[in-house]
Amino acid sequence: MVDDNPQNLLNLEAMLYSLGQNLVKAHSGMEALRCLLNQDFALILLDVQMPGMDGFETANLIRERSVSTPIIFLTAFNTSDNLVSKGYSLGAVDYLIKTISPEILTSKVAVFVDLFKKTEEVKRQAAQLKMQELQMLSQQHEKLIALGKLAAGLAHELNNPASAARRAAEHLCHTMQILEALALRRIEQHLTPTQLERILELKRDAIEYAATLDDLDYLAQIDLEDELADWLESNGVANGWRLAPTLVGAGLNTVALEAINNLVATDALNDVLTWLEATLASATVLNVLDQGTDRIFKIVKAVKAYSYMDQTPRQYVDLHEGLDNTLIILGYKLKSRSVTVIREYSPNQPHIPVYASALNQVWTNLIDNAIDAVGEGGMIWVRTTSEKDYLIVEIADNGLGIPPEIQSRIFEPFFTTKDVGAGTGLGLEIAYRIVVGQHNGDIRCFSKPGDTRFQVHLPFADR
Repeated sequence: MVDDNPQNLLNLEAMLYSLGQNLVKAHSGMEALRCLLNQDFALILLDVQMPGMDGFETANLIRERSVSTPIIFLTAFNTSDNLVSKGYSLGAVDYLIKTISPEILTSKVAVFVDLFKKTEEVKRQAAQLKMQELQMLSQQHEKLIALGKLAAGLAHELNNPASAARRAAEHLCHTMQILEALALRRIEQHLTPTQLERILELKRDAIEYAATLDDLDYLAQIDLEDELADWLESNGVANGWRLAPTLVGAGLNTVALEAINNLVATDALNDVLTWLEATLASATVLNVLDQGTDRIFKIVKAVKAYSYMDQTPRQYVDLHEGLDNTLIILGYKLKSRSVTVIREYSPNQPHIPVYASALNQVWTNLIDNAIDAVGEGGMIWVRTTSEKDYLIVEIADNGLGIPPEIQSRIFEPFFTTKDVGAGTGLGLEIAYRIVVGQHNGDIRCFSKPGDTRFQVHLPFADR
């Protein structure tokens, strides 16, 4: 309440006593402005006629300071249309003429007091919700950090045994070649150079066939093994049933065995086929061992690079490596859903300063979402290009797309279109904070059925 007359203030206070609200009295416009600096108010009752700075001047200064508190002007004098219009132009919500009815005054004030209370409650609830969101985001961030440390630690622990297994596989391959050569000496004495060359050629073809052969239908494989076992038994080869699975796996059938039989003497057939089966079995096992250890080694290497263990947080990196490592990490999901990934990397892109580990979380979230979007047998494109001062990474897919009505909300915390339990609604929000907040970049989404693209713009230099 602003009035230079103490008696007027007392009268107003008496009228509003029944509302039970805290009433602050000011005897001048300047005093009112000082009060507004210290606290918020539900309503300002402002007398028009005051010495020095009148009510209109006071209202004007209040609005210049972006204070939006409702103002009711009070006057006992001129109520011309011009003055009333001036009052409303300064943000007044009402204009009351003295002497004021207590019932009218209290009812009007009560409306704004109730509105103020409701507004404050909405603000309180919004602040509480924001705090809950921040707490959940903080917890999610801590979990991601802990998971990254765990992955880095496991990669470190697995690195030595993986490297040892890889070296052992290489050594075993060399050893098996020596043993194979020694075993070959036993049978080559029964063969002419032409026959030996033909047998070795059959072996090479069989190894190549076994390395590229897709899994046979189980029943068809059983039939072929039975057929070969019968042929081996009828031609005097001991334990033919044990040799048959390996020979079938190498693409050998009864026609091929007849060709071998025609090449060698009858008494040498058993030794030749036994040597051939052992050689093929060893080659198959070594191939599986080599591929397995190489796969483990690459995964461990990718996890170490993905987490950027023991490296400074912000550094100049090749984003292509980070994208490749992320694809390796998600390889199991891509393979299980038969998703095809097409890399379209722009050559000779410079290294840029980034928080590499955090940025890999962005690639993980975007690619993982794309996998879910395309479903079985879909396609994903991972592209890089540059534009002025930015390097652009694009993750695209041919899924159903994001409905236009929700595209503006996809970066909101906890917003998700996935089924309950399938997503937290934090993946894209985290990606947005990492790209925009940490890297001063930009992330955009363009989506229509069959073509959804997330573009990440990262500056070439620190900003």
